Amino acid sequence: MRRNKVLGTLYGAAYGDSLGAITEFRSRRDIAQAFPGGYRTYAPSISFITSEITPGCVTDDFGSSCYFMQKILRHEGDFDRGIAVEAVLEWSNDPIVFAKYAGRNTKSAMERLKEGTVIDEEARKRHFGQANTNGAAMKVSPIGLLARGDQELAVQYALDLAYPTHYNSAAASAAAAIACAIAAAQGEDATLDGIFSAAVEGCRKARLQVEEEGCAAFGPFTEEHIKWAIQMGQACESTDALLNVLEGQIGTGISVQESIPAVFAIIAGTKGDFHKALFCASNAGGDTDTISSMTGAILGGLHGVEVLREEDIRRIQEVNAFLCLQETVEAFADLICN
Repeated sequence: MRRNKVLGTLYGAAYGDSLGAITEFRSRRDIAQAFPGGYRTYAPSISFITSEITPGCVTDDFGSSCYFMQKILRHEGDFDRGIAVEAVLEWSNDPIVFAKYAGRNTKSAMERLKEGTVIDEEARKRHFGQANTNGAAMKVSPIGLLARGDQELAVQYALDLAYPTHYNSAAASAAAAIACAIAAAQGEDATLDGIFSAAVEGCRKARLQVEEEGCAAFGPFTEEHIKWAIQMGQACESTDALLNVLEGQIGTGISVQESIPAVFAIIAGTKGDFHKALFCASNAGGDTDTISSMTGAILGGLHGVEVLREEDIRRIQEVNAFLCLQETVEAFADLICN
């Protein structure tokens, strides 16, 4: 594991989250009206959800990842479903990145978790069966790294991470797709095709496992939508064409059947260019912080931390001192690379 690629994944995820937070859940048209030349760098938020956010601050996406990293560090590199429960319980007490920004499904799951109902299999199936949102996929960057390139382990870690809050075949397999893509991006000779293949196969394996456990979700298989979205992205000859496809055909909502394929369409359509991809993700409308964060994690890992501007990293470190973000990222990189 190369430290610059590990740091690229983590700071890429944080940067994407904080960049997309400024336009979160506004339409593409709203964003174009607010930023006639396109939204390219930190600015005051136009989002109804993050209206008071300090530019550079992360939301629930990478904020929750910090709690997972801190918990894994305390457990000296171990991770399983019990540790995942510990991490989300600790995260749920955060007055900013949980209280302000966590999604409805996550908050509902936390209420049940605090009552202990997560251990009731029937209750879990009933509550989680239709929660096809991306609340697990958004925070997998640490465990994608923890797998250290092992795709089978990346799938299992993703399922463990999804268990407390998003355990159905759609949401959990989406987390596996992103985790496997992140793991594949760490390779010395990583390619976009290899990343795409790892995501599709990891997504399929996770879906089958969770279905076998009796937690099947409704809706199309996310891995099939990923394959289709990659083809759609590859066919785009311009940024505008890619944004049109995202808006009109793929979608950029919180469901995993939209947001996860959107990530891979963006990566394919920009040919893996980090800054072009994050521009598309944050200007596309919809769940821009989550899509940007997942995109940033994959491409930051592919290219290494050098792809990020030093001033953006410094801003992230300073603004998110309340999360001990810099110390957590550095310590986690030490864990992964040693």
